[in-house]
Amino acid sequence: MRVLVATDLSTSADEAIRQGAALARSSDLLAAVHVLPFLQAVSTLFPQAHAHDALDESQITIRVADAVRERVTRIAQRDAEIFVEQGTDYAEIVRRAEAWKADVVVVGSHGESGLPRVLGGVAERVVRHLHCRVVVARVSTARGCVLAATDLSEPSRLALMAAAEEARRRGVPLKVVHAVDYPQVEAFDLLGLGTPMIIDPAIFRAAAGRRLVAVMLHEGVDAESLIVDGPAAPAIVDEANRLGAELVVVGSHGSTGFTRLLIGSVAETVVQTASCSVLVVRTPA
Repeated sequence: MRVLVATDLSTSADEAIRQGAALARSSDLLAAVHVLPFLQAVSTLFPQAHAHDALDESQITIRVADAVRERVTRIAQRDAEIFVEQGTDYAEIVRRAEAWKADVVVVGSHGESGLPRVLGGVAERVVRHLHCRVVVARVSTARGCVLAATDLSEPSRLALMAAAEEARRRGVPLKVVHAVDYPQVEAFDLLGLGTPMIIDPAIFRAAAGRRLVAVMLHEGVDAESLIVDGPAAPAIVDEANRLGAELVVVGSHGSTGFTRLLIGSVAETVVQTASCSVLVVRTPA
């Protein structure tokens, strides 16, 4: 496995290094990437700032690479390949991950990009644009379980299998949650059948529970199944908090179109609001 850690040399990124190193076994490849701003553009926009000392980009890159290498070696207790890029933080992380053929990218949850928060943080953008797995690392004292979220669709089974792998690696129980949102179910019925179906919510819960157990049996996953009520993202986060989960695993269905950017997704909302680390497993659109 090829594990790429993104670091801005902040304490949040240190947690990403720790979790990336734990994810990468001794036989796996570990690398770290740090993104500098466009140094040439900075010197052009603010020439007075560098009037008395020339901006040597190669020297800056070497010094930053040394700082990243020292930090990664100290925290991870192993060697790693180091990349220093120039440009927009999330875009360069995505570009390097694809060029290096990373299987998983680990990012901190509070990296500073200098961009307005309304446009989204670095972690959310990396989740949105990468086609491989992404771990958004958070410091957490919880050591309870791995919580896998599923919408019972075929693509979400990839996230379920990834969660089972993580639970085995960590030596903790696996719990699988499915959220039943009744207004959403009624809206679907209204659009599909012309009239809403009036059914006792308990019937929906029982049917969803049976299907969830069937999915777990089909995939050979041994876990506790949980059915919760409400919109998926807040219900998943609430359940993770209640259980003291140390990791939440969610699937993302992978469209990066403008509509998805406006509406958001369950995965992105969980990334933004969970109090523990989140593993996002990208599934085919």
